[in-house]
Amino acid sequence: MSGAHEAGVTIKGSVVVDPHVTKSSRTKVELRDCIDGSHWVQAKPGSSASTGGGGHRLAEATVTRTSDGQWRVSDLYWEDVGTCLE
Repeated sequence: MSGAHEAGVTIKGSVVVDPHVTKSSRTKVELRDCIDGSHWVQAKPGSSASTGGGGHRLAEATVTRTSDGQWRVSDLYWEDVGTCLE
């Protein structure tokens, strides 16, 4: 995602998320989701063409609690479009 931001890619529309906890402890939570990106588009600067965000893709995240009590995403993985069906 940071690479797209650095390239000036604009994203419009919405992404539907509905994450589920797959494992949790006092300091770590693991999440899994089938992200629906079928209603968003992205475009590069100066381009009249836009590409769709695609369809459904598997996403997995790990959120950890820091020493000051804040929750932070420590790992985030987005798979290719078509990696989950919902």
